[in-house]
Amino acid sequence: MRIGLLTLAAFSGLASLASCSPQGAEIPKSICGTHVNAKLVEPLLRATGKVSESHTAGWGKRETNWCIVRVAGDESLRLKFAWHSDTMDPMKSASPNNNVTGLWEPTQMNLADKAALGDDGAIATTRCRTKPDNHFTLTLKLSHRSDVPHHRRDIEKFMRAYMPATMKAVGCTHP
Repeated sequence: MRIGLLTLAAFSGLASLASCSPQGAEIPKSICGTHVNAKLVEPLLRATGKVSESHTAGWGKRETNWCIVRVAGDESLRLKFAWHSDTMDPMKSASPNNNVTGLWEPTQMNLADKAALGDDGAIATTRCRTKPDNHFTLTLKLSHRSDVPHHRRDIEKFMRAYMPATMKAVGCTHP
C-alpha cells in the first residue's frame, strides 16, 4: 500500500499547480509528491526559473528512492526516501566525512525518533508501525552552490512540516 501511495503522490506532485514566489518564479505546491507550503520551500530553492523534478528509476517501487529538484535546470535540492529494517543514527550519517549524506556543521534536532540538522540539509528517521520492524528515513540535501546561502532555520521549518507530511504520504504511522 505504501508503494501505491508514494507513486500516486509523486505523480500528483508533478502535475500540481504552482504559485508564484517573490522573484516571480513558480514554486510548486508539492515537492517530490508531498504537499508543502510554498513559503517553506521558497527559501530553500531561491527559485529564479522553472522548478522541475526528476526521480530515480523505479520511483516508489524500491526501498530507497531519490528525488532531485532543479531550478532553471540546476540541481537545487535532493531528497532521499529510505525504508530499512534497522535503526540508524542520523548524526553518524550527517558526519561531514560522509560524502553522500554529510552535512555542514550537523547538530541533533528534535524531530521524529532521531534527526540531524545542518546548514545544507537534514536527516530524520522514525519507526513505522505499518510493518513490523520498519523504519523510514528522509534525507534533505541542498546544493553546494556558493552563491546560494542556506539557512539552518529555513531547513528546520521545512523539515518540521515535510517529514510528517511525507510519513503520511508513504503510509508510515509512528508507533
